[in-house]
Amino acid sequence: MKITTPVIQALTLLVTSMFPTRCFRAVWVATSITLLSACQLVDMAQFSYANATATHRWLDEARTTTLRFELVDDHIVVPVGVNGSEPLNFVLDSGAAATVILESRHTQALSLKLGPELPVSGVGSGPDPVAHIVADTDLSLGGVRLEGLSVIYLPLASVPFFDNLDEVYFDGVIGAPFFERFIVEIDYDQQLISFSEPASVATRIGRSSAHWQELPLHIESGVPYLYTHIDIGRGQSVEVKLLVDTGYRGAVSLTPDTHEGISEPLEYFSLVSQGLSGDVETRVGMSETLSIGDFSLHNLPVSYSISGGESDNGSNGLLGNEVLSRFNVVFDYPNDRMFVVPNRHFAEPINADRSGLLLRPHRLGGVVKAIATDSAAAGGELRVGDIITSIDGEPVKRSNIAKLKRLLASEREALSVCWLSADQTHCGSLALASRFERHEL
Repeated sequence: MKITTPVIQALTLLVTSMFPTRCFRAVWVATSITLLSACQLVDMAQFSYANATATHRWLDEARTTTLRFELVDDHIVVPVGVNGSEPLNFVLDSGAAATVILESRHTQALSLKLGPELPVSGVGSGPDPVAHIVADTDLSLGGVRLEGLSVIYLPLASVPFFDNLDEVYFDGVIGAPFFERFIVEIDYDQQLISFSEPASVATRIGRSSAHWQELPLHIESGVPYLYTHIDIGRGQSVEVKLLVDTGYRGAVSLTPDTHEGISEPLEYFSLVSQGLSGDVETRVGMSETLSIGDFSLHNLPVSYSISGGESDNGSNGLLGNEVLSRFNVVFDYPNDRMFVVPNRHFAEPINADRSGLLLRPHRLGGVVKAIATDSAAAGGELRVGDIITSIDGEPVKRSNIAKLKRLLASEREALSVCWLSADQTHCGSLALASRFERHEL
C-alpha cells in the first residue's frame, strides 16, 4: 500500500544536505507551504531528522538476519518487536515511505506516547486520514534492531479498510527506513526474507546458482519506481513507470489520466477497492503481456483507476505482489537497483475474480466487505458483513485466505461455502461466472 507523509521539499533538501543520500532517502511529498502550519513544519522536520539519525545494531557479527514470513491475503507479514515487545505482525511494504503502527489489540497494550497529529495519504479519492507521530521508537526484526526511529501511528478510525478490531490482521507496516538501510532479499519459494548490510549484495547474488537479472530502480520520495512495458491490447504497448509496491495485493494497477498511451479497456468489470485515503474506483481488464526485464507474464488482470489512482512522482500506477511473488527479489536501494529471478510460481496463472465478493481476513474467517451488484453473488444469500468460515470444506484462516480466494477466480461453476450471519451459521453454494462485459466507445 502506498503511504506518504507531507514533508516540504525544502526540509528534504536541508536534511539530505546534512546526511548522504545513500544512507538516507528523505520522506516527502511536495505540497504548498500554506497547507501546513508552522508547528506541523517543525514536527515534520523533527520526524525526518530523527529517521535520518536513527541507528541500527546487529545482535551478532554476521550482520545479516533471515526469518520466515507469512503470506496473508498476498501481504508479506513479518515478526517485529516494538520497544522490546513480543513479536507483532508487520507488513513489509516497499510502497510505504514511513514506518507505521496501526491500532490493534496488540498495539493497544504498547502504551505508546502519541505525539502531534499530522495528515498522511495513500491511494483513494477521500480525505487524508489523521495520524500521530511516535518518537524514539525501537523496532527489532530477527537479529537487527533499529533504534530512535520516529514512526506514524494510525488509530482505527483513520483506517478506512478496517471496520473493527476483529478485521485488523496486522499491527503495522515497515517500509522505507528498512529498505534504505539494508539489502532486502525476498525468497517467495521458501517464504524467507533476509536483511543484510549493503556491502553484502554482491556476495548474496554471486553465491546463488540462479540467473538473477539486474533492473534499475528510481528511488523517489523514499519509494521505488520501475520503468517497464505492458501490452494492454488493441495494439497498445506502452512504457510505464510503476511504483514497485509489495503492499499492493493485486497484479498491476494503471492510472489512465497519467499517460496518453493508456486508455480504458473496452471489455471490463467495475469494482470499488479501498486505499488509505478512501475509495478507488477501478475497471478491471486483461492485458496481453507485462515485461519485467527480459521476463514476460501473459494474460494478467489489470486494474484501471478511474479515481484515486497512483500518480505521485509522475508514476502511471502500481506493480503489486501478485506479480512480484512470481519472482524471488532482491531490493538494493543504496545502489538504485533490484534483482529478480523467476521462481516456481512463475508459470502459475493470475486470474480475474469471478465471484463479485471483496473478501478480507477476519478473526473468525473472511469478512465480506462488498458484493458487486453485477455479479452472481448479488442475488445470493451472502450479505456485506457476513463472515465466510469455510470454502469447499476448508476452514478460512489468515494462513490460507489467499489460496482460498484464488478459488473465487477459478473456472469452477460454483463453490460450497459456509458463513456466519448475525451469529447464525449458514451453508450454501456460491455461483461463479465471468464478470467481463463489452463496452462500446
